[in-house]
Amino acid sequence: MSERQNAFTIKTNQLSDEVYNKLATYAKSRKLGDYISSLILRDLHDSSTERKAIEDKKTYEMFEHIKNELADLKTLAKTTGFVGNGSFKEEEPSKVAQLKEGKVADLENISGSLDDDDLEEYSDF
Repeated sequence: MSERQNAFTIKTNQLSDEVYNKLATYAKSRKLGDYISSLILRDLHDSSTERKAIEDKKTYEMFEHIKNELADLKTLAKTTGFVGNGSFKEEEPSKVAQLKEGKVADLENISGSLDDDDLEEYSDF
């Protein structure tokens, strides 16, 4: 290693000439702070990207596990006779009975009567 100027101070056990010269070049051009900042931001971005990749992998593994468990449950249900073979098909929407024309009730001529006993049940109100 050659003799170095104190353009900046970095405390480390090992710093190769190649790394030192690169840092010295940035320091002399007054861009060392920006360079170090960009490296740190890149590291932070990489770690968040790596963290997202790990989370995505875990999510995928969880979905695969659920898929396998559902397949096992379907197989078990079919072998035990719990459900028929056609049970897992998509169900059709229930059919609504069509209304047909009919006679409208005539409310003008009401027949029937109320007994006094019927009225006593509701006298508490």
